[in-house]
Amino acid sequence: MNAMYRSNGNYEAFARAAKPTKTEDISAVYLIGSGLASLSAAAFLIRDGRMDGSKIHILEELPLAGGSLDGRYKEEYGFVIRGGREMESHFECLWDLFRSIPSLEVEDASVLDEFYWLNKKDPNSSKCRLIHNQGNQVPTDGQLTLSEKAIKEILALCLTKEDQLDDKKITDVFTDEFFDSNFWTYWCTMFAFEKWHSAMEMRRYLMRFIHHIDALADFSSLKFTKYNQYESLVLPLLAYLKDNGVHFQYDTKVENVIVATKQGKKLADKLILTVEKQETIVQLAENDLVFVTNGSITESSTYGNSETPAPVSKELGGSWNLWKSMAEQDASFGKPEKFCENLPDSSWFVSATVTTLDEKIAPYIEKISHRDPYAGKVVTGGIVHATDSNWKMSYTLNRQPHFKKQPKDQLVVWVYALLSDTKGNYIKKTDY
Repeated sequence: MNAMYRSNGNYEAFARAAKPTKTEDISAVYLIGSGLASLSAAAFLIRDGRMDGSKIHILEELPLAGGSLDGRYKEEYGFVIRGGREMESHFECLWDLFRSIPSLEVEDASVLDEFYWLNKKDPNSSKCRLIHNQGNQVPTDGQLTLSEKAIKEILALCLTKEDQLDDKKITDVFTDEFFDSNFWTYWCTMFAFEKWHSAMEMRRYLMRFIHHIDALADFSSLKFTKYNQYESLVLPLLAYLKDNGVHFQYDTKVENVIVATKQGKKLADKLILTVEKQETIVQLAENDLVFVTNGSITESSTYGNSETPAPVSKELGGSWNLWKSMAEQDASFGKPEKFCENLPDSSWFVSATVTTLDEKIAPYIEKISHRDPYAGKVVTGGIVHATDSNWKMSYTLNRQPHFKKQPKDQLVVWVYALLSDTKGNYIKKTDY
């Protein structure tokens, strides 16, 4: 590939890249998984790498693409979403990608155009972020309530070098004064942090999202799609890739990438696949490219319904097992067990998609959000958290309808709990 270098300004940013000299030498590209990372890599290979899309093969364990950007109607469950990624203006790579992806909703527009116009016309904000006592707004909502000591602890963490944070938990760098603040409540419910999580990861998030501190309470810096992220982001991207000849292979589990070391360089030699319960080996050529995304935030998801809770599964799933298999070959591939083993019970993230079938709940939603949930515009503007919930429960309503096929008299609400291993307030038991 051509050499990379640092630059700035739009003089070079907006210029189309010259075709890399080695593009023609590449016979095939294999992308493992079909989440946003793989789909984006495929699109950038086509747009910036000037690669023939027919050379690109995306291997997906599930029967559909999108990874964690999901949203679909399941016959036995109804409308289902496992969550949504919160987006803002400085997702530079994301917006660079979607400025080149044609919208499926608006003629002669990109997905970025569609998204920008929507959020310009209907800007996001939250009028109620914290509630208690069955839906009453917390009196200090909108305030960070950070003590001087807590502020100093945040600054100290930001100034600490990463190599000094190995194996440290968030509780190792913060005291109760920090955890008693609204800042922590806003932060942990927005980013799904728990006190036992990595202090290093906490620092990374602080450094990445520091410019959102003043908007943490009202979500005014966030932006959301018109529909769920599968329909609004994944489907247009899939259409673009398919139009460019990219090959998708579903129900295909990549068990291992066999790596050979030649002249001090690691080369992907074979792909070990399971397709329809049969092992298949793909022999790779020297100039083939293989892209692997480590781990997954929605791996090993299980489903429940109104009568039966989603069962707890401690099976690692395909993406984690693949990473472990690669790490067994060479220590330089990292330590996946640090991320997926010996986890406390509170690590299980429980969410529910609730669809209202009548208008009984709508007045309560409107009382808290101060917006008509049927208006087709921003409703809660992000998650609303119940501070007196033992499970640390939150809920959100994005623009409705949240699905293209959703009846206009229905609302789809996403609910989640951070601490499902504690006894509930109403049902006095845990989720185990």
